[in-house]
Amino acid sequence: MKTLFIPIFLFFGISTTLIAQNQVPQESSDLKRTNLVAQEKSNKEIAADKYYFRYAFDDAIDKYADAKVLTIEGQRNLAKSYQKMNLNAEAEVVYSKLVNSVGVVPEDYYNYAMVLKSLGTYDQAMLWMDKFATQKPNDLRAKSYMNYKSQFPNMIEGNGKFKVNHLNINSDADDFGPSYYKDKIVFSSTNTTKKFFVKKYNWSGKPFWNMYVADVDGSQLKTASVFNKKFNGKMHEGPASFSNDGNFMAYTRNYYDMKRKDKVVELQICFSSYADGKWSKPESFIHNNKEYSVGQPCLSADGNTMYFTSDMPGGIGGADLYKVTRTGNGQWSSPENLGNKINTEGDEMFPYYEEKSKTLFFSSNGHFGLGGLDIFMVPLDGSGIGTVKNAGAPLNTQYDDFAAIVNDQMSKGFFSSNRTGGSGGDDLYSFDAVKEAEKTAPNVVFNVTTPVVNPSELRIRETFPLRNYIFFDLESTEIPDRYVLITKDQVKDFKENQLEVFTPKKLSGRSSRQMIAYYNVINILGDRMQKNPQSTIKLVGSSEKGPQDGQKMAISVKEYLVGIFGIESSRIVIEGRNKPKIPSEQLGGTLELDLLRQGDRRVSIESASPALLMEFQSGKNVPLKPVEISPDPIDSMVSFGVVDTSSALSSWTLQMTDEKGGTQSFGPFTETKVKISGKTILGTRSNGIYKATMTGKSSNGTAITKDTTVNIAIWNPAKEEEGMRFSIIYEFNNSKAILIYTKYLTEIVTPKIPIGGKVIISGYTDIIGDAANNQKLSLARANDVKKIFEKALLKAGRKDVVFEVSGFGEDQNVAHFENKFPEERFYNRTVVIDIIPAIKK
Repeated sequence: MKTLFIPIFLFFGISTTLIAQNQVPQESSDLKRTNLVAQEKSNKEIAADKYYFRYAFDDAIDKYADAKVLTIEGQRNLAKSYQKMNLNAEAEVVYSKLVNSVGVVPEDYYNYAMVLKSLGTYDQAMLWMDKFATQKPNDLRAKSYMNYKSQFPNMIEGNGKFKVNHLNINSDADDFGPSYYKDKIVFSSTNTTKKFFVKKYNWSGKPFWNMYVADVDGSQLKTASVFNKKFNGKMHEGPASFSNDGNFMAYTRNYYDMKRKDKVVELQICFSSYADGKWSKPESFIHNNKEYSVGQPCLSADGNTMYFTSDMPGGIGGADLYKVTRTGNGQWSSPENLGNKINTEGDEMFPYYEEKSKTLFFSSNGHFGLGGLDIFMVPLDGSGIGTVKNAGAPLNTQYDDFAAIVNDQMSKGFFSSNRTGGSGGDDLYSFDAVKEAEKTAPNVVFNVTTPVVNPSELRIRETFPLRNYIFFDLESTEIPDRYVLITKDQVKDFKENQLEVFTPKKLSGRSSRQMIAYYNVINILGDRMQKNPQSTIKLVGSSEKGPQDGQKMAISVKEYLVGIFGIESSRIVIEGRNKPKIPSEQLGGTLELDLLRQGDRRVSIESASPALLMEFQSGKNVPLKPVEISPDPIDSMVSFGVVDTSSALSSWTLQMTDEKGGTQSFGPFTETKVKISGKTILGTRSNGIYKATMTGKSSNGTAITKDTTVNIAIWNPAKEEEGMRFSIIYEFNNSKAILIYTKYLTEIVTPKIPIGGKVIISGYTDIIGDAANNQKLSLARANDVKKIFEKALLKAGRKDVVFEVSGFGEDQNVAHFENKFPEERFYNRTVVIDIIPAIKK
C-alpha cells in the first residue's frame, strides 16, 4: 500500500498479475508529426479525466491514449497515471515531452526526476532535480536533495550493515505492511482463496487487502493464515499495530459509503481489544474524517502513544506523519504534526517507533533517496528530532521500499518492497544486521554446477505451440515465401507428424524443426478444417495502410485454404483492421518502430472451434492446438553461484580460462545465481576443463577473488530415457498469456511429470526493449510458470519434483530463435519447460 486514497468502484473476477515488457511505448504518428499541445480539452480527454480523478489509472491510460493530442494537464495526468501504475518507462516518455513544453511547472521536473530514479537513470535524474531545486529552493525536498546528494555514492553502494532476505511466504499478490504481534508477524495481502466474485478495486485491479498472521522462523515466516475474519470486511483491512502484550490493536481500514458522490473513501484507523478469548468490536478513531485519510498506525509498547499517517488539512505535504497520546480517561489528544524535519512536500508514510533506541523509522519519497519510497530513520526523543538518515542499500533500491519494523536489539527486522527479483508486486523481506567482522571479511562461497554427463543423447518429445498469426512483408499482400505453400496434389500426403517432408524455401539455421512446424501453420489449419467440417474461422488482416489492405492479406490466406484444401468459402470470414487487437506498437513511444510494425502487419486466425485450438480455450487470440516434434538436444546450462551476494557483494564478474589459456569474461552480475550456456563457453568443442574465476567487490569496497576448476560437457542423458518439452507463448508487452495456459499446465502437463523428475523452466524475450528489463521480465514469467506447477503438484500431494528456473532475457547466445523475422521474435517471447526423468542409478 503506497497511497492514502482508495477508490470504491468494485468489480469482480479473478486477479491477474501484469508484468509488462519494459519497452518504451511508441508515439502515435499524429503526436510525432505535429508535436502540438491542445489549447482546449477534447471530449476524449474529458472522459479520460473522469477515470483519472476516480483513481482508475489503468482505464485512464487507455482513454488518454485515444486522444490524439492532449493539453498540458492531460499529458501530466497521463504521466502520473503511468507513474501510479509503476509503468515508469511509459511515464518517462510522456514526462520527457511534458518538461519541454510551454506551461511546465517545477513539480513536473520533480516527478520526472522520480521516474528517472525508478528506472535507475540517476545521472539524468540529478539534472532534473537540480532544475527543480533552482526553481523551488525553499521546498523541503529540494533542501534535502542539496544537503545529501553528495552522499549518493555511499547510499547506493550500501554501508554493509544489513543482509536482506526475500521471504518464501510471498505470493504473486501484494504482501506488505508487517507488524509485530507477540512472537508472530501480521501483514496485509491481496492474496485470496476465492475463485469467483472476488472484490477488487480499480486502481490495480487486485483484490482488497486482508490481514494475515504467520510464525517467525529465523529469517523467514512460516505458512500464513487469516488473522481474524472479524477484521476482514468488504474493503481494505491493514496494516496493523499492536501493544507489546498483544491485547490492543490499531489497524487501517476503509468503509464502503455509497452516499459519497466523489466515489473516494478515505482510510481510517480502528481499534480493538482482546479479552476473554476474542477481539472486541472495532472502535473508530476519534480523528477519523470522511474528508481525508488517517492510517498506518504504530502503537507504543503500552498502547498509549500512536504515530500515524494522514493527508489532513494543515500539513506540510501530501501525506505527513502525526503523533497522538492517550490520556487517563482514554481519550486521544489532538494530532501533532512531526514537523518539517521529518515531513516534506512529498509523502511520509509507514511510521515505526523503536522505543529502546528511540528511533523512528518511516518511508518517504520527499527526502533524498534512491527512488520511489525509501526507508529512513531519525532519532526521536524528549530532547527533539535528530538528523534524518537514508537507510541506504540494500534496504533501499530504485523501487518502493517501505513499512520497516525492527526489533529492540536493532539486529533484525522486516520491510516491504516491490523491487525486482520478488514474487510479484509488493513483497515482504527480512533483514539482519551484519557484524563488523562480516563487513570487513565477507564469507563468500563461489560454486559451479554442471549437468550430469552420460554417453548418449536424450530423446526429446516436444509439444510445440502454434501462434495463430501469419506475418506479411511490408508493401506486400501475398503470403511470404518463407511459409510452406503446397499444391492440391500434395494435400493427401500432408501429415502433422511428418512436417519435415514439407520444408520452407527460406529457413533460419537455429531451431529449424520448430520453424518448419510454424511455417506450415496454414497447411496445419487447412488439414484440421478438412478433418473437422463443422469448424469455422475468421481471418483478421491488420495493416498500417488501413483495413482495405488488411483485407487483401486475409483474402490471400482464404484463397489458399479454399483453392488448395477445398474449404468451403462460407466457413471463412474476412475482416480488415488498421492494427491487430493486441498490437505491438503502442501509443507514445519512438524506439524500434520498424520491428514493432513488422509484427503488427499480420493475419490473425480466430475461431471458436475446439478441434482447431489448444485444450480448454476458445475465442479471440487463442493459440492453435500445438503439434508434437522432435527438437534438438537440451543445452548444457552451467550454474554459477555466489552465496550471500545480497549482503556481501555489490557485484561480481566471471572469467573462464580453458586448457590453452584462452579466456572469456561474463558479467558484471548482481544476482546470487546465474546460468550460462555450455555451448557459449565450449563453442564447437564437446567438452573441456576450465578454471572459473569469480571476482567481486564487497559493499565496503573490499575486493574478493575465488576460483575453482570445472569440467563442462554437452549434456547427453541416457538414450533409453525420454524427456518432454513444452513452450508457453506471450504477447508483446503483456503477461496475460499465463492465464490461457494455467489450466493447460495444471491438467495436461503436470500429470506428465515423472516421479522424482526435474523440471527446467527457462524464460526468454525478443530483442525489443531494454536488455536489463527483458532479463527481469523473462525470469518473472518463468517463476509464474513454476508457481502453477508447484500449486498443481501440491494439490496432488507431490513433493518429489526438482525445479531449475532461469531467465535469459534477449541473450542471443541462448535464444531458441533468431530475431530476423517477426515470427521469430514472437516465438522468442516464451517460457520453455523441459521435463527430465529421474536418472536411473
